Amino acid sequence: VAGNGYMGGAFNGSSHYFTKTSPSGTLGTVTNNFTIEAVVQPTSYADGTFAARMDSAGNNGLLLYMTATGQVFMGVRNAGSANYRMYGTYQSLPLNKKTHVAATWQGGTAYTIYFDGVSVPIGAAVTGGTAPTTAGTGGDFSIGRFGGSASLYFAGYISNVAVFDAVLSAATI
Repeated sequence: VAGNGYMGGAFNGSSHYFTKTSPSGTLGTVTNNFTIEAVVQPTSYADGTFAARMDSAGNNGLLLYMTATGQVFMGVRNAGSANYRMYGTYQSLPLNKKTHVAATWQGGTAYTIYFDGVSVPIGAAVTGGTAPTTAGTGGDFSIGRFGGSASLYFAGYISNVAVFDAVLSAATI
């Protein structure tokens, strides 16, 4: 479906999601220099994942999610759930409004988050354990929950999810 006029799945924040188990191709191999994006329309402020590739223990993968304050975070985990790097926005997403959210990651040192094609300021950078420069591989790719870990369900609408094995330019986003 073309454009952002279509809003895909309606997620209830507790049990609705889509999953591709053991993804192959780009979804199975992205570890470094990637872009992840989705059009989202949150219906409440609650912790919820737009899209993530994560193993069931939450040890390895990449994610794009919203906190209970509406701020957007993107991040990676590698070789253990305590080894992570997360970057979040100052500003919150508006409720009940479609917003195109995109995040780029380049080797763990360069990252950008966009709302509707505009780069937004990063308000938080959080690192635990050994800061990964690449996302660990493995696990399911899910839309509406935190990968294979069956947590952080999203409340609202999600459509047009994409993952690219490259850092897209602002013009392309």
